[in-house]
Amino acid sequence: MKLFKKGKNQLDEMQEQNLRKLESWGFWLTWGALLLSIMIQMLIYKEEAGKYLKGEWIVFMASNLYMVIGCVRLGIWSRRGIPSFKSLCLISLLAGLVTGIFVAVYNYLIYGDVLTALATVILASLFTFVLCLLVLVVSVSAYKKRRQKLDSEGDEK
Repeated sequence: MKLFKKGKNQLDEMQEQNLRKLESWGFWLTWGALLLSIMIQMLIYKEEAGKYLKGEWIVFMASNLYMVIGCVRLGIWSRRGIPSFKSLCLISLLAGLVTGIFVAVYNYLIYGDVLTALATVILASLFTFVLCLLVLVVSVSAYKKRRQKLDSEGDEK
């Protein structure tokens, strides 16, 4: 017995648009909840967090990888953002600051030492900034190559 018919889409254009919006919100809600869950568990379990978070971390990173590869393959960067070096630096700076603050709170709760927490803010922020900027620059390069190839294929047709 077949539960789903393969073939014609049963939705009209409005239903299709609403379903896509629902799926998008569902993905981002799940992504944010998973990230928040990982962060909270790191604060609760402290040194033992690595034991408990492997599965969640794998799922989180797989969803990130899927979105990056999918967007680059389709030649999509963002609805509103422009892939300029200035915007990449701002995104990386924000990521570095958020990471630095989280790592400082995490280390303060584990070690109870303010100096250790402050030192990790600088190191974590700098490392995250550089890593994020590098990944974004490589992603923009791949996106631009793919966008150029898709545009040239469209012109040939």
